Amino acid sequence: MKDRAAFDQMFKEWYTPLVYSAYYLINDIEACKDIVSDAFEYLWRNYDKIEKSTAKSYVQSIVRTRSIDYLRKMTVHEEYIEFVSHLTDPTTENGYLQADERVLRLKKAMQKLTPYNAHILEACYVDNKKYKEVAEELNVSVAAIHKNIVKALRILRKELGEKGNRNEP
Repeated sequence: MKDRAAFDQMFKEWYTPLVYSAYYLINDIEACKDIVSDAFEYLWRNYDKIEKSTAKSYVQSIVRTRSIDYLRKMTVHEEYIEFVSHLTDPTTENGYLQADERVLRLKKAMQKLTPYNAHILEACYVDNKKYKEVAEELNVSVAAIHKNIVKALRILRKELGEKGNRNEP
């Protein structure tokens, strides 16, 4: 049986320090608040399965892991923006004609994606939705969204003959 009073006390004591702990890693206070709130939601859903003596370290671990996941997502997001910006920047190489050609190449490469991959890529990078939001909409895990983004970017890089900074398998 869940002890609501004990959980509320944990929340009151740990919330602010956990937000600051996450902020140390990611420097985005709103994202930190979301991460910590999600960690407490997860703790509440699994409260009966968790030893109360280790709950604090458990929630700290969740916050740290989700903060690192957030950083990974932002890195992938920034790489994609840089990748697309490079493809569509009219000031590089031969100007606007090159930019038009790059846009056409990008659109052609996007056709190589499955509708599912294209939808996820668009939702995350055009609509600027969080992986979690897209995962909830599609009723899949956040990990599945991440895998689909990585897969889509790999296909785009291959089709466009561009390689990212990371080594792709």
